[in-house]
Amino acid sequence: MANWNGAVASRAEIREMKRRAALRVAARIFNEKGYHATSLDEIADEIGVTKTALYYYFKNKEQLLYECIKLTYNCGQNARLEAEKADGSAFEKLQLLYRRFMENLMEERGAYTTMANIRSLPQDHQAELLDRRRALDRYSRMLIEKAIEEGDLRPVDVRITSNFFLGAVNWILRWHSEDDAMSPQDVSAHFLDLFMNGIAQRSS
Repeated sequence: MANWNGAVASRAEIREMKRRAALRVAARIFNEKGYHATSLDEIADEIGVTKTALYYYFKNKEQLLYECIKLTYNCGQNARLEAEKADGSAFEKLQLLYRRFMENLMEERGAYTTMANIRSLPQDHQAELLDRRRALDRYSRMLIEKAIEEGDLRPVDVRITSNFFLGAVNWILRWHSEDDAMSPQDVSAHFLDLFMNGIAQRSS
């Protein structure tokens, strides 16, 4: 079959685009209403297809949720890979990690992650997602510890600080929409300023 030198999307590419579009819609509805309050019929109606057509891409609602949450953790993993490759201090890598994590999430539109949602999935999927969450948290804590040792951060509680950062990033998916007036870059810059500087007025 002719591929028009890549000018026309292949059947596999078209299928993946449709699948990705379905994930964006599903993630948005899960984020707005919650997993248990969302039906496959509702997701299919929002996409503009039948529920039967949706089954061509996802075998059930559990798989849809799993793929949406996995997308969220993919955003964190990609941000971590960027930070690992970057030069600079632990503090600079910490900022890069969270800036890119936030930007990726807002661009890719993953699903807000809660233990209730994760516990709705099969055991093997639960274990995979929780392992990925712990791996990201370990890397975040390591950077915070090193930044403290290097003198760029005051001696905060590392566990609480990492959980605070991850929780705040996760929460973005509950309120930020694709038509938000602020770009992902603007939002991430503002969040980073709050993370690193707080909101108290500094005396000159």
